[in-house]
Amino acid sequence: MHVNMRDVYKADGSVKEDLTPWLSGHRHHTSLLPNLEWLDQSIQCQQSISLHETAQAGLYFSLLAQDDIRSVDDIQTIQITHQARTVSGDVTLKPGQHTSLMQARISPALLAAVLGETEDHILQHFSAMTASLSNEKGIIQLPITPRTTALIQPILTHSGHAISLAGHLYTLIFSIIEQLQMLSHLSKCEDCQSKLFQAQNLLETPNFTSLNIRRLAQQVGLNAEALAIGFHLITGQTIEHYCLPSRIQSAAAQIRQNPASKQEIVSQSGFSDAQFEAAFIEHFGVYSHQYGPIH
Repeated sequence: MHVNMRDVYKADGSVKEDLTPWLSGHRHHTSLLPNLEWLDQSIQCQQSISLHETAQAGLYFSLLAQDDIRSVDDIQTIQITHQARTVSGDVTLKPGQHTSLMQARISPALLAAVLGETEDHILQHFSAMTASLSNEKGIIQLPITPRTTALIQPILTHSGHAISLAGHLYTLIFSIIEQLQMLSHLSKCEDCQSKLFQAQNLLETPNFTSLNIRRLAQQVGLNAEALAIGFHLITGQTIEHYCLPSRIQSAAAQIRQNPASKQEIVSQSGFSDAQFEAAFIEHFGVYSHQYGPIH
């Protein structure tokens, strides 16, 4: 089955009835200003299908997840791409695959006007960033940090006028640009990278079970934002995901020894209750209250 993406959705954003055996989800596209667009899309595949999509030229700032985006916690990564020209291509989805995307597309000319720069300067800047920081697909990735979490939240809950949503997006884009500059510095600074590897070594020590990123950053001489961005640079993972196995194993051992203190153990692990159960099931295949009797 091969379908053009523009033929998948109805005017209200839902999937057309004749495609529901293959796909479910939604797509809401909004032109906020000339040359500033916002896309909210979720697509889940029931049967294998190939989708053809066209991406217009511009700068793309994308929030990606493998499930519906209901809160910032659902977002796994931020991706930045520069499309110098309009491109088209096919993507094949497999049964069970679910991807969600929230994406701002802005033209270099508009971004230049907002920042008080020339379009040529913006193009040169993002071309240089792409050349030095992107993967083989031309995509630059950033982790979700406390700073971006605070800026994304009002976008997810926005229900007012388009102009106010545009304001929130501008603020997020500006912050991401600053983070890209930080990422560029971290990728070249040997002293910074030494501190990042020091943080990684501390996380590997047996007695490091309670994750506190701000305290860890102070220990190695970085701020928390730089540590989060730099750690993702050297490991390809967020600090939280990197520490997940050891934190879950430590918590599981404590729960087995003292089931009555489970709530305190979960709190000390740095997880919310929902995050803890999800991670516990992923790691052990059972709920935490089932762990003791089985093991």
